[in-house]
Amino acid sequence: MLVTSFLEYLEFEKKYSKHTIMAYENDLIAFKEFCIENYEEDDLTSIHYREIRNWIVDLVNGGVSNRSVNRKVSSLKSFYNFLQKIEEIDINPLAKHKSLKVQKKNQFTFYGVGNK
Repeated sequence: MLVTSFLEYLEFEKKYSKHTIMAYENDLIAFKEFCIENYEEDDLTSIHYREIRNWIVDLVNGGVSNRSVNRKVSSLKSFYNFLQKIEEIDINPLAKHKSLKVQKKNQFTFYGVGNK
């Protein structure tokens, strides 16, 4: 129910695109499945940072890039911000989370200049 409310909030109040909403939904479903499989917990309002951290570790160990992990965590953080806004939770478990380091993309490639 809360996930549905969150997705409606993204669609109608934040005016996010259908693709963005679908990505958020997929991320939340994947996280919820992880919580059910590993902690027998399907209530996302009772999740703590340690469970989220274990999910992050699981994603990284599964070969998901840091950039993709950060995007998934961003979805979760937005969800928990929403839950805080509607007073379903007091504290966002991701409030102090630091994003994983990602390799910077090169904006320019110089051919023949110092490249061998």
